[in-house]
Amino acid sequence: MKGTSTFFQSVASFVIVYCFLTLDTRTVLSPFVNNPFTQIKELLQHILQPRLERCIIQEPESFMTTPEIIVSRGYPLEIHHVVTNDGYILELHRIPFGRRDTRFENGTLRRKPVFLLHGMMATDHFWLFSSSNNSLAYILADHGFDVWLGNTRGNMYSRKHISLDPNTDKEFWNYSWDEMGQYDVPSSIDYVLNVTRQEKLAAYFGYSLGCSVFFMSATQYPRINDQVEVMIGLGPTVSVAHLNNFFRFLAPFVKPYQFLQQWLGIGEVHRNDGFLHQMTRLIGETSHFGAVIGRHVLFQIFGYSEIYNENDVFRLAGHYPAGGSANSMAHLLQNYNSGESFLHFDHGPDGNMERYGTIHPPEYNLTRVTAPVYLVHADNDPFATVEDVSWLMARLGNLKGTLRVNSSSFSHGDFIWSPQLAELVHLPVIDLLPSPFVYQQDYI
Repeated sequence: MKGTSTFFQSVASFVIVYCFLTLDTRTVLSPFVNNPFTQIKELLQHILQPRLERCIIQEPESFMTTPEIIVSRGYPLEIHHVVTNDGYILELHRIPFGRRDTRFENGTLRRKPVFLLHGMMATDHFWLFSSSNNSLAYILADHGFDVWLGNTRGNMYSRKHISLDPNTDKEFWNYSWDEMGQYDVPSSIDYVLNVTRQEKLAAYFGYSLGCSVFFMSATQYPRINDQVEVMIGLGPTVSVAHLNNFFRFLAPFVKPYQFLQQWLGIGEVHRNDGFLHQMTRLIGETSHFGAVIGRHVLFQIFGYSEIYNENDVFRLAGHYPAGGSANSMAHLLQNYNSGESFLHFDHGPDGNMERYGTIHPPEYNLTRVTAPVYLVHADNDPFATVEDVSWLMARLGNLKGTLRVNSSSFSHGDFIWSPQLAELVHLPVIDLLPSPFVYQQDYI
């Protein structure tokens, strides 16, 4: 039995390495775009897609967009678009009230907005993945909040720009975590507050990278700290010096990876409709062996979960990964290599001198994060380890408290798919939030 488990983990590790090489992605300005391999890949994709769509009755949400899922669950939906200062067009999804509630029209009460931001290479689907009474977005809406779901640049919902074409302009993909913190977070928060006519978010929820980019933004723009009543960080990945999943084995090769990326002109990685991803989905759906491999791939990344639903692997594969820049992946590995620190993206000595005025990338000063912060972490989280969370706790400027998940087996992925998520995380966290309502006379 142990040998079988080791075999599956080995195969999963191989798949992760292969995914990391980005050969299944749509490269930008690559000299090999029209080669026979690309033509064969497109032919196979054409063959695979109809077979995948046969499963739509079994797992319909695998083939639905986030807005379609929200509506199918019986919740109201609005779609908004935000233009950042550097021209990226981000798509926000709003659930203005709960399934059994109504909008306050000309009333004395208004609902306070909350903003939720997902992790790396993902979308806001992470907040909607589980059942309606176990997913944070729906729970917050049913508790009376005005829920806004963000999507960072480059994913399937925010793959737009006012002048750059993501399919042909390499410059579109020239961003890392830094730009998400510098542009995406402040633009999204400003937009939400402007639409809702409020001065503050009742809460900002970040998961994984969604925490990191908030802290980046708050260290650069003091006003961000004043625009949230409380920040809740779930599985915060800031320093990842003690990263304990397969990516730590890839980190030593980040420089060759970046060289290959630049030489081939690779900008975009891990598209949800990429060839390898579609092949993985097909294998995972059509055989028990494939499902086991798919589960081990996820567990190699997110950590091993003791409680999960077998169908979750295929359902999640319909939305994750959702695409992003190669630099974002490189930023994670650079962060690991730098040890206990939280640095800007390393552009190399010349690039660093041009951008930062120093040979090495500067560190973010986390003491400038003065917004009230609560961190939620778990003992079995390979991304946000106990050591790295402790490092973060000692540096935040206004840490109000931490919540250690009451489960020794809870992993990074369990923040997405655990059937006990509401009990272990969401409901305890909601007790930390302010009232979801504000009286009309409080407005100017």
